[in-house]
Parts: sequence; structure tokens; C-alpha cells
Amino acid sequence: MGQLLTVAEMVAAQARLRPDRIGARDSQRALTYRQWNERASRLANGLLGLGLRPGDRVCILAYNCLEWMELYVGLGRAGLVAVPINFRLVGPEIAYIVLHSQAQALVVQNALLDRVEGIRDQLEIAPGRYVRFGGEGACAGWLDYETLLARASSARPAVVVQPEDAWAQMYTSGTTGRPKGAVRSHAASATLSLVSALDMGFSSEDTALLVMPMFHANSLFFACTFTYLGATCVVDDSPSFDPERLLRIFAEQRVTFTSLVPTHYIMTLSLPETMRRAYDVRRVTRLLISSAPARRDTKLAIVDAFPNSRLFEMYGSTEAGWVTILRPDERDQY
Repeated sequence: MGQLLTVAEMVAAQARLRPDRIGARDSQRALTYRQWNERASRLANGLLGLGLRPGDRVCILAYNCLEWMELYVGLGRAGLVAVPINFRLVGPEIAYIVLHSQAQALVVQNALLDRVEGIRDQLEIAPGRYVRFGGEGACAGWLDYETLLARASSARPAVVVQPEDAWAQMYTSGTTGRPKGAVRSHAASATLSLVSALDMGFSSEDTALLVMPMFHANSLFFACTFTYLGATCVVDDSPSFDPERLLRIFAEQRVTFTSLVPTHYIMTLSLPETMRRAYDVRRVTRLLISSAPARRDTKLAIVDAFPNSRLFEMYGSTEAGWVTILRPDERDQY
């Protein structure tokens, strides 16, 4: 077996093989693999131009949006380590992660700037390394994300990234104490992606809907999986879960897979039958229940509502990735 490619290398490969295919999108815009590859290089060069060095941590605070896909790939291409932060955290909790990870830069969505302004004097980040996106006009003390990209080169940065290098430092919820930073390497993410694709039968023809928060291991793992395949990832950027919107995205984007928690499924199944039947979900061929167990009657109702889909259950951890899987042929036993 040859050396595993990083996700940034896979985006570059897909840009050569299928440049005009949509690689990632949200409700606002879409990126072909060619565009995604170019913007990832610009982001990598822009951040390195701020004086960051391979191995430096970069914290990200944002709601679900397409920029997450650019950030994960661009940081990986620069040899930088993504530190995603839960957008539900408050100032002191955010400060702890930024300081504990020894982050050298911070990227924040405009809607969450107020979470950072109140703790900024506690952080050990150089003034020129605060980047914001998602709004127009200048913002004092913040470097505009699009300006950073526009000024940077689209050439591949002269950085050598090894599979064993760190790609993401993901923090646990801290239910038993302080959150712990779990370091995921490029190789670990690639291996998990390939195993998931083989086990669940994914291909380049799939379209995955990423509903879970992009700071969460679930969305990162599946974003990586479908990127490796050259498939399409749709980021659900709605402010809160809307079951009818879910069905509409299924139909309009021709989604073949998504991962949801049991509550999401229950909310969707609770919609009036006339509303559910208004949306064509026949292309959905695989569904996943994650994060919590589901009742047997809920699982049977999911299978009935999505007749062309195979239903999987997976449980894992931030530190280890997937730990156990219940496959469709095992469902009736549990």
C-alpha cells in the first residue's frame, strides 16, 4: 500500500480529475473542486504570510457554513492544525481552548465576534492574526477573510506535510472536567475515511448532507470521507434544525446520505404525512443514527419513511473516531 494522501492532496487530485464537479456547497454558494483547490491554496498562503508556521494551531469559531470546508483543507495544506470550537460555548470556555491549544491565530464568523471581543485581552494571539468572515465592510482589529485570500497566491505552498502530522485538535465536551484536546493526524483521518467508505458502500456518485455541527467529529469525519471519494458535500447552514427543510434539501440536492441524532429523526417523522410525501427522498440510500441510541420503533419508522435507504448506527468518540457500528442486517437483532 502506498502512502496515504492528506485531504488537501485529495482535493488537489479531484481538481485534476473532475475540476468542474461541485465538491462542497451550502445554501449561499457552491465550490467546484477546481475552485475549492484554488481557494484552499490562497488560504494556506495567506495564513503562512501572517508568520504562521507548520504545526501552529488555528482556532475556528463559526456556525455551519461552506468556509469550514475551505478552512479544514487550507489549514491542512499549510501544515497548520485546525482547532474547531463549539459555537455554543461562552467567553471563558472559548478562552480556555484558545489558551490551552496555544493557538497562534483565530478565525471567527461575524455573527460570533462578540464572543471573542470580551475575552480578547486574555488571549495570546498576535494582533494581526485575528481573521473574520461573513460580513461586509471593515471591522477594527480584524483581518477580512476574503481580503486575505485575494492578496495571497493560488500556487501550492512550499510546505511538506506528512501523513503522521497533526491535522485537527478537537476538544471533548468536558463532561468529567476540563475539555481535552484530541489530536487527529492526516493518516488517522484518511484511514477512517477509507474504512467508512468501504464499510458503508459510498462512492463518487454520492451526495452527503452534513447536518451535525462542523466543529464536531461526526461532520469532520464524513466531510473527509466524501472528499476522498470526489463526491459532493452539502453543508446544512440553517440556524437550527428544521425537519421540513431537511426533506427539501434531500429532494433539491439529490442527497444520498446524512447522519442525524435520534431527535432529528423523530422530529422529521412527526411532520404531517402529506408534508413528508411532498418531497422526493428516493435517492437517499444510506442513513446513519449517531450520538445516542434509538428505540426499535423509531428505527422501523425511519426505514418505512425512507424505503430505499439502509440504516446504520454508529457510536464513537472525539479521541478514537468510530468505535462500534450496527449494520442494517443486524438491526432487527437489537
